[in-house]
Amino acid sequence: MNKTKVLLFVGAAAVVAIGLVFAIRTNSTSTKDVQGAIATRTAQTAVNEVNPFTNVASIPGIVDPSTIRFERLKIVDLASKTKTTTDPGACKDKQFREPDGSNCQTVAVLERVKAVEARYSYNGPVLSTGEAIPGRDEFSVYFRPEELAAVGPVEKLNREQAESLFETNTSRPMVAEKVIDKAHSHFCEGNYVDGNWTRKDPNCKDQVQYITQTVASPNLLVQVDVRRPTRASN
Repeated sequence: MNKTKVLLFVGAAAVVAIGLVFAIRTNSTSTKDVQGAIATRTAQTAVNEVNPFTNVASIPGIVDPSTIRFERLKIVDLASKTKTTTDPGACKDKQFREPDGSNCQTVAVLERVKAVEARYSYNGPVLSTGEAIPGRDEFSVYFRPEELAAVGPVEKLNREQAESLFETNTSRPMVAEKVIDKAHSHFCEGNYVDGNWTRKDPNCKDQVQYITQTVASPNLLVQVDVRRPTRASN
């Protein structure tokens, strides 16, 4: 009987050992699968070439263009290549903690270039009441240093000399705007009750159609160009 019990014990132990090996291998595979799933959520990066030079700025359309005034020239460093990193995990966390739509991308500057900054200012916009917002706002445009190389170091120019290098023009571009198509839309009749709009027919539903039309932009574009010297006529 003792020998039989020993054999049964050995057999049971072997079965348990085989089960443990199988479980370990299964757990190992599952861990790899989980690791693989986590790897698919790693941060994504994108490298972008940036053109930092622009001679056009946008200002509110209610600004008086005659108040635009040159302020100064300055040598600055601008980003010309950036790396944008998006972390899916961080995005989910921010969407949960900051439902206001905070950006979950980080941008790192990889390369910079020298540029000449021309800064301008203008009077605050004039409101519909005729009152002007106090103070002056500013905008900047940027040029390649070689565009102004003929005048020498820009830092040594006084304000009048620097201003004479440029000419400014303003325009109001036309833009596409989505508006209600009143001719093909239907609005339910009703009136305000205790400050709330109440339909006369509770079963009525508004039917709103939209069209796209070209309208004047609410902003002005200010274009600043380098003034080329005129050649004397022969």
